[in-house]
Amino acid sequence: MDVPRRDTTPEPDASHGSLPLNDALAAIRSIHAQRPYSRALLASGLLHDEVEWLAAGSPAELPWAGRHVGPDGVKRFFHLLAESTTYEGFDMQHVVADASTVVAIIDAWGFAKATGRTFRGTIVRIYAFRDGKIVKVRNIYDTAAYVAALRAA
Repeated sequence: MDVPRRDTTPEPDASHGSLPLNDALAAIRSIHAQRPYSRALLASGLLHDEVEWLAAGSPAELPWAGRHVGPDGVKRFFHLLAESTTYEGFDMQHVVADASTVVAIIDAWGFAKATGRTFRGTIVRIYAFRDGKIVKVRNIYDTAAYVAALRAA
């Protein structure tokens, strides 16, 4: 099913610390449009030195789940995710923002490397900004779909 892409236009005077809201939205859109997303994000210069990256789930079932701190922690998250999964699609469907937060809604699908089993779902990625940098990212997604794909039949 094709879901139309819709973007919410922000108020022109809103800002994310020192990063104007329009720039924050543009940066998130740009990062999500690039492949691989992980490399674009890590190279963007937008991650605060103490960024907190939160991924839903139990690390016992989803190796990338949990709390990752700093750009190196974010890099580790992407490494653990890439060791376990291959994304065949990662399409931003919608993005909204307010004065300190950008929310991206992503349709994502792929398969678990160990089992070949597929997953598909919506990822809600909530970016919190302070002083023009991303200080926190919460990743909310259907953990059961990923667990089912990772488990052997």
